[in-house]
Amino acid sequence: MRALAVVLLASLTFGCASAKLYTKRAAHDVVAVAHGPRLKSAAIAVAATGAALLVDDEVARIARNNQSRALDRIADAVEPLGGGDSDKVIAGVLLYGLAAKNATAKSIAFDAFVASLLASHAIVPVVKQLTDRTRPNGGDQSFPSNHAAEAFTLASVVAEHASRPWMKRAAYGIAGGVAFARVYHDAHWTSDVVAGAAIGTFVGHTVAKTNVAFAVSPVVVRGGGGILVTWHPRRASASAPSRAPSAESHRLARTPAAP
Repeated sequence: MRALAVVLLASLTFGCASAKLYTKRAAHDVVAVAHGPRLKSAAIAVAATGAALLVDDEVARIARNNQSRALDRIADAVEPLGGGDSDKVIAGVLLYGLAAKNATAKSIAFDAFVASLLASHAIVPVVKQLTDRTRPNGGDQSFPSNHAAEAFTLASVVAEHASRPWMKRAAYGIAGGVAFARVYHDAHWTSDVVAGAAIGTFVGHTVAKTNVAFAVSPVVVRGGGGILVTWHPRRASASAPSRAPSAESHRLARTPAAP
């Protein structure tokens, strides 16, 4: 039910004419994520989680002994952004993209939606079932933190699309605040949020980077509408000279006119 509003908005946004295109994009995202992170990235994530395991008890003790009204307000403000409010953020970005006819905003919404489904609704629940770790407050299924995974998924998507450094810093700063709130509220161990952050960062970055390779242009063909889909590898730098796609590098998907 949480993602229902986003699904409906996405359906209205992309419409009939481009439904196949976005379905293929989503399928390609699943394949890219399924390939997993590079060995170096996986090793770093495992090492960071292992290091956090060593300080779990100490950090939890410090958090319990340093409660304050100011920290309460901060934690209460940012924590929902890793939960139900994340869907509201995605929907808000999508609505802005529609109203302003901003292609980047709509791309962020699509990438965030797909990445969120993969990270928070597929990968994390499976790992939780396998580990079934006890939470510091006595609950179950502590590892990894779904709030942290969701927050860092959105942050990674925004960072991949962001044109200004401060946007990236802000996105990851808010995600870090969500991770802090979960430890502060005694809902997760430090290693839980580190693992969740690693999962979210990998999935969000992979989905956004993969979808940048799709260039979508509407065209008009006799008897209806169509979409020109051009596939090209992500360029090393913005200053690299652009090249016209070859005959083999694009495909014209002819579809009936959108209702």
